[in-house]
Amino acid sequence: MSKTQWKAIDARVKRVDEDRWISSRFAPEQYRHSLIALYALAYELARVRLAVSEDTLGAIRFQWWRDALQEIEAEQAPRAHDVCLALYEEVACQRLKVGALLKLVDGYEAAFHAEDRAREPEAWLAAVAASVLAGTHGWGTEIQDVAPAYAATRRSDTKAFGPHVAPAPKPIRPAIAHFRLRKFYCEGRDPNPVTKRLSIMKAMNTGQV
Repeated sequence: MSKTQWKAIDARVKRVDEDRWISSRFAPEQYRHSLIALYALAYELARVRLAVSEDTLGAIRFQWWRDALQEIEAEQAPRAHDVCLALYEEVACQRLKVGALLKLVDGYEAAFHAEDRAREPEAWLAAVAASVLAGTHGWGTEIQDVAPAYAATRRSDTKAFGPHVAPAPKPIRPAIAHFRLRKFYCEGRDPNPVTKRLSIMKAMNTGQV
């Protein structure tokens, strides 16, 4: 992957998933590529529902990603897709694990077939991101509780803030600091980029999401 290719993926994640992108800026530099590759994959999987509506066509797209990941695991040459190339590098560096990524594919596919975005694997996505930053952190239950609440408020499916949890451990904050934005989303507000950055920065400093 060239610097130009990485910049292109980074810019894409910033455009389509600004919340997570801002949080990723606080990660140690050596982990940012892993987070960006992970979020780029999540975007590719999430947008299947926007590209196709038939179950069969959706299954074909999800299987394409499943096959691509299994090829990476088998150390075969990655497919000619920049996200595949990015994932290949991060798996080779052992910062991302194919098994965890395959579970992400399964989660998005289940949500697609159920036509239920509430089933999208928000908690698993956050858990994988947290595992990139810290192997053990003791905040797994909180991620399971807060991630769906954040996603639901972001989609405007609910105005409920969701659970109040203990401050997040410092090492994993760049993976979950954006959860704090639910305080805006549950009020029906769409914070501008500056407000998002200030809110996420507070979450980074305090761990309160």
